[in-house]
Amino acid sequence: MTLDNYITASTTRVKGDKNVPKDKFDHLKESAEKKLGSHSLRSTANLNGVNIEFQGNSKHQFDFWKLNWREAQKAVPVHSRIISAIDVEGFEPSAFYCPETQESLFFNTEYYGQCKSWALGMAAAILETTKNTHSIHGACVDVGGKGVIIVAPTGTGKTTQAFKLMERPEGRIVGDDWVNIDHTEGERLGHLLGKQPEKSLYMRTETQLNKPWLRKIFDESKCENVVMSKKNCEFTTGPTGCKLTNQRCVFDDGYEWCYYSFGNSRALVPRERLFGREKVTDEAKIRLLVLLRRDEKSPSEIKLNSDEAIQVLRKGEYMIRPGAGPKDSWGKISNEPWFNPYLLHLDHARQEQFFRRMISSFKVKCILLNTGVESVEETHNRVLTALDSC
Repeated sequence: MTLDNYITASTTRVKGDKNVPKDKFDHLKESAEKKLGSHSLRSTANLNGVNIEFQGNSKHQFDFWKLNWREAQKAVPVHSRIISAIDVEGFEPSAFYCPETQESLFFNTEYYGQCKSWALGMAAAILETTKNTHSIHGACVDVGGKGVIIVAPTGTGKTTQAFKLMERPEGRIVGDDWVNIDHTEGERLGHLLGKQPEKSLYMRTETQLNKPWLRKIFDESKCENVVMSKKNCEFTTGPTGCKLTNQRCVFDDGYEWCYYSFGNSRALVPRERLFGREKVTDEAKIRLLVLLRRDEKSPSEIKLNSDEAIQVLRKGEYMIRPGAGPKDSWGKISNEPWFNPYLLHLDHARQEQFFRRMISSFKVKCILLNTGVESVEETHNRVLTALDSC
């Protein structure tokens, strides 16, 4: 068997400018379009009503784009555009966004993670200003008709806790990374609906370390930057040992690839591949907002009112993980306001308004859990208890 895996030259986000004036952007776009010519790959995606066209010459990005999003109908207006050109001389790997034209440019990078996140950020900017819609970077699961959104910095257990909810008999997956909430629709319905723009999950393959059953699913998925040889593994110790598992190296066990040798390798998995189509839904009635942190001293659980939740969210304190940003920053504490690095247009007042209305007006319960002082199961039980009381 051969893994459908693509190794990108840049394995993380490249440097980006999110506020490029139109005249400068137009000049840059000329260079990209000259490289693309008339033979570029094109596809328009529908992100909850925002149509974004991809135009590029990377088959890897194009294939991931097509698998990730729902295709827009023919002849619909294009609201935003991503132009991605590789092999452009004179440009280092870089990304540019023009707020005036609501377009993005990528030069000499095929890493899909940044392309996906900027597409979500572009849609968020349009939805926020035209549709009164809040875009949240978080996992969303429907549990017996009650929607849970988990917002947390990477490395605190967001994926683990989302999976625990998905695996419950009454659990259905909405998404693992993003959710849109239309507040105008919420006022009409009397409750908030979390909706999913993505049809696939862009999963860290290191998840397979704790969930061995994912190996078969990843084997049958499109992957990005999975380590394909022992010499490229950073966790080898001794002749056959692994620092992560304290067991024998999977390459020495006869496997041709390892899903947890690199913290930013990914698999793009259609949602229904995890637990079946009946365990997937595109929307959920939001009842609970869970914030996570991981340290050795904070209380295991704190119930938050809107002011307290906004204070935690706006500060957005987190530890930089391997694979995110420059290597010399890994392990350091930083800040990511609203725990949302995808927002290309960051309006703090608007974010505060959305979260405040969610908790105060729509009575969405909010709790802050510390995954560093309790087991996975204990944290999961706290989520269930909070959900029962909603």
